[in-house]
Amino acid sequence: MDDKDIALANSKVQYRTLLREDGCTVLQTTIQAGGETQWHHHTHVSDQFLVVRGVLTVERNIDGRVESTRVHDFYSVDPGVVHHVKNETDEALVYIMVQAGGVPDIVLAEPSP
Repeated sequence: MDDKDIALANSKVQYRTLLREDGCTVLQTTIQAGGETQWHHHTHVSDQFLVVRGVLTVERNIDGRVESTRVHDFYSVDPGVVHHVKNETDEALVYIMVQAGGVPDIVLAEPSP
């Protein structure tokens, strides 16, 4: 997967791979104001977000209900949970994302059934 061409995100989201090993990927992600990813889930890996600068909004679809969390520090999303992330502020957002637990994948999904 080429970090510059991840179909998951709009043009306001930039990924930079810091580490890629069996069972673990570490990315630095920058999201400009208004940037967001599509709704998706991962089959085997969890997403663990460590916010370096700004405020990350993580939305999860739990049983057809969207839950929104504004993250200033750390947040984790388990495998199989439909979610997306976005920057609802006027400032650039930077976070480190660790995906661990298996082979990374991106399964696009709808926000609600």
